[in-house]
Amino acid sequence: MRARRILIRILILAALFTAGVFAFNFVIMPMLVHQSGAVIVPDLRNDSEAQATQTLARLGLKLRVLRSEHSSQTPEGFVISQSPRANDNLKPGRTVTVVTSLGPEMHRVPELRNMSLRQARSLLEQAGLTLGRVSRVTHEGNEREHIVATSPPVGDEVLDGEAVEVVLAVVGGGRTYMMPDLSGEDLFFIREKLEKMGFRVASVRYEAREGVFPNTIVDQRPQAGARIREGESVELVASSSR
Repeated sequence: MRARRILIRILILAALFTAGVFAFNFVIMPMLVHQSGAVIVPDLRNDSEAQATQTLARLGLKLRVLRSEHSSQTPEGFVISQSPRANDNLKPGRTVTVVTSLGPEMHRVPELRNMSLRQARSLLEQAGLTLGRVSRVTHEGNEREHIVATSPPVGDEVLDGEAVEVVLAVVGGGRTYMMPDLSGEDLFFIREKLEKMGFRVASVRYEAREGVFPNTIVDQRPQAGARIREGESVELVASSSR
């Protein structure tokens, strides 16, 4: 008899639990949802604008594009960010604001011919590009060093920050040397030595390098092993004091 009473109690508790779950799912929750009218905002990032619009429409929400901006990570026309954020609650009829991508930023290669290396570097930086490898060719005459060609060519569209290689014409004549490896040498000593040998130090750029003494050469143009003619220019990169 005692076991029977225990079994009856268990069955009653199970029935009450089942009834409670049923009431919560099919009575209480619908009432709460109906009262608040809230839906969960979906994650729209990396969806196209059309996909995001359809997704929100199914939930009774609207889409508004706040602005579009360049992104190298998100394809053109796709969502970069949103407000409210994903998983936030929002009432139907409300608007989700998004920022969409214009794709990667592109720049046109400017006209660099007949410019000096310094002028070219400055113009490239203004255009959102960088100066890449410098190849040198000799020419006869008294003209100063000047750029005669670029790669990519002028007018081509390239990614933001991309390097543009140039061909620099330098005055012919004079002796030809094999460019030594200047890495690890003292900047001031090498600069003085190069100028005494008839070379021009066109530029010195500083970079922070851990474990390297300040004013130590860490890179050079032309590179070690390249042929360089007397009177040509040399570019150096040295470690900064940081």
